[in-house]
Amino acid sequence: MKEKLIQAIKEFVMNDKENWFNETNDRFFDEPIIQFASADNPLFCDYKKIIGSEHLTPKEAYETAFGKDSFHNGTVISVVLPINKKIRESNRKQKVWPSKEWMLNRTFGDGIIKKVALFMESLLSGMGYKAVSPYMASWFKTYRTPTGPSSIWSERHIAYAAGLGTFSLNDGFITEKGMAIRLISVVTSLIIEADIIKAKEYTENCFFCSKNKCGACIDRCPVNAITKKGHDKIKCYQYVYGEDSSKLAVSYGGDAKAGSGCGLCQTGVPCEDRNSMMNLDST
Repeated sequence: MKEKLIQAIKEFVMNDKENWFNETNDRFFDEPIIQFASADNPLFCDYKKIIGSEHLTPKEAYETAFGKDSFHNGTVISVVLPINKKIRESNRKQKVWPSKEWMLNRTFGDGIIKKVALFMESLLSGMGYKAVSPYMASWFKTYRTPTGPSSIWSERHIAYAAGLGTFSLNDGFITEKGMAIRLISVVTSLIIEADIIKAKEYTENCFFCSKNKCGACIDRCPVNAITKKGHDKIKCYQYVYGEDSSKLAVSYGGDAKAGSGCGLCQTGVPCEDRNSMMNLDST
């Protein structure tokens, strides 16, 4: 069952006609990575302290969708969608604002992400299991905190629970395909063997956090929102979703509400398309 689901999701992403970018004559997203977390993983309860009390557990998300006491056990399926090489290459050259290709991927790529979520819900339903993608639900919301924006369902934290990677100095998420990615997940009543979190530390894949070396993302940030102390989410948010960003998005043919994005700290860095901590000499 596990391999069947993985193969079906991969085939959908690679063959869906909307996953094609005429600007580059290539895909928006390359072949995804899919892994699984048990819905009763204690991390999901810990997130209420780490992220905030409003962050939902899989049980809470499922029962918000299907009613009180409807959830008994299940699985969270997390999908990593690596951004295509041509889009990443275009953004490496940028110093202040993202490339047109990166910005349009932000607008149109979100539509593909939603299609992947709907596909997973439909696929599981066809197998006789209920499923919900919290990001796609009408009750999904983001909210402000003293340290910056947050949401009731953090796709990065879900991916961490599924063993797909770790966090980084810039608050990105470094997978085996790097951090130039997008993420999506579903909660389902189907019970599947969970994948293991191999990382011993939650920032293990970050060269700076693990070895106190690199820091390339610091130099790449156009508004100095990243320092050796971490990531200023408020300063970053204001830049990515500010008025100038919205105007740039519209000028490129994108969505003003989505903004232009940025992604400079996710491209032109060693962990753009790989886990740079892999296969290092023990130095």
